[in-house]
Amino acid sequence: MKAQVDIFSGFLGAGKTMLIKKLLNEKVYGKNTVIIENEFGEIGIDSEILKESNLEIKEINSGCICCEVSGDFGGAIFEVLNKYKPDNIIIEPSGVAKLSEILNILKGMQFKDKVEIRNIFTLIDIRNYDMYLKNFKEFYENQIRKANKIVLSRSQLVEDKKIKTTIDSIKKFNSKAEIIYKPWESIKGSDFFKTNEIEEKKEMFIVKSNQSKTFIKKVNHSAKEVFETYPIDLDYDTSTQEIQRKFELIENSEKYGQIIRAKGFIKGTDGGYYQFDYVPNEFKSRKIKWSNKKVVSIIGSKLNKKELKQLFS
Repeated sequence: MKAQVDIFSGFLGAGKTMLIKKLLNEKVYGKNTVIIENEFGEIGIDSEILKESNLEIKEINSGCICCEVSGDFGGAIFEVLNKYKPDNIIIEPSGVAKLSEILNILKGMQFKDKVEIRNIFTLIDIRNYDMYLKNFKEFYENQIRKANKIVLSRSQLVEDKKIKTTIDSIKKFNSKAEIIYKPWESIKGSDFFKTNEIEEKKEMFIVKSNQSKTFIKKVNHSAKEVFETYPIDLDYDTSTQEIQRKFELIENSEKYGQIIRAKGFIKGTDGGYYQFDYVPNEFKSRKIKWSNKKVVSIIGSKLNKKELKQLFS
């Protein structure tokens, strides 16, 4: 029996980990499920969050699975299949991974009789769609074109007009994918795996189209040619308010480079530990009990590491 594979792609900070966690919490997957989680960077942050679900996690932290460590990615699949014999495999690639290259590995002859790709999700933060499409077109388009289900995150924070224009733009790159755009709290986890029957029973939150294919221009940059990551260890206790203030400074200045994602852990001045996430225009934090790390992991382009180090010192 083939293992069923679901891929959760999406650009940095789109909400991949949170959607996976929602599906796990709502028991969409059975117990015999393995997560293969890859991060672009040196520090595993998302895997710490997913450990709350008590499922096995295979980390690959030496680079992007779709290029530099593609061999390790294939090896991880074999290890999972042989060791755990899972019914389901959840793959969460790095936010800067090219979905096309991940699919090429999974569709190789060595996996022909072992895995079946069930869903290829690409998550899109609707608020930053235009900015990322403009600045990181090659990677962004690749993730959109290769998906069969596109999920918009943070749609509750924008007007209906913005949702419509974003959907129209997405259709130009991928006319066949289902587009799920309603706020996640109004959608059951199991609904992400349904197709036509959702359109009939729910107030339309899936868009389908049968337009002709769009010409795909081939490009061949690796993630490390465009993006870089910078982890900063914190040797002091601080507050989430102070960390948020620092990211507000980053948003209002060009001297730090183009920061498109940050996440990490801090020890608060109250003695507790907190996990935080940052994408442009949004900062979130929460108290946790399962970590003792103090680190900020920053991802972006043309980072000014000297200024960033000084800011977080």
